[in-house]
Amino acid sequence: MAKEIRSFKNLLGKLDGISDAQLEAHFGLYEGYVKKLNEIDEKLTKTDRGLTNYSFGEYAELKRRYAVPYNGAFLHEMYFDNLTPTAAPSSEFEKLATATFGSVDAWKADVKATGLAVPGWVITCLDTTTGRLNNVQIMEHHIGFTVNSIPLLVMDTWEHAFFLDYKANRGAYIDTFFKNINWNTVNDRTTQALKLTSK
Repeated sequence: MAKEIRSFKNLLGKLDGISDAQLEAHFGLYEGYVKKLNEIDEKLTKTDRGLTNYSFGEYAELKRRYAVPYNGAFLHEMYFDNLTPTAAPSSEFEKLATATFGSVDAWKADVKATGLAVPGWVITCLDTTTGRLNNVQIMEHHIGFTVNSIPLLVMDTWEHAFFLDYKANRGAYIDTFFKNINWNTVNDRTTQALKLTSK
């Protein structure tokens, strides 16, 4: 079943420091990942699985690259969903941030440092093995994600997320991102993640 492209036009005119032009360009990139995911899904149903091996094979190559458009599509959706400045961190999130990093401000500093280290993604996750937060750095949409991790906050730090507004100043964009977090969404994700990990 083909994945549908979601509309995020509701973000236009709502963000502080992220222009509509920047968002529109970003929406187009996201749509490309959904289309490519659907294309690979379709090809996988038609490709001969018996003609593949580790060295090369069409099925093998489709499988190897599958995570790129898959994560590219869903990470963008999570990113757009956690934009629009609303509310504040819940007591649950604050407790996790403080237990892991010492304070919410220290968590933010770690998110920024993680984002400055490489283009890609920064995802604040709940580690289900420790019950602590972890700021995971992902390259090329799929390299570096840790197992046993539930995403709570997703930040896109590829240049396409900010270049129209901030040129190469990734740090200024990250500061702006913090001003635009939809804490209602992040708090809901936190509550759900804690329910999944409660014993």
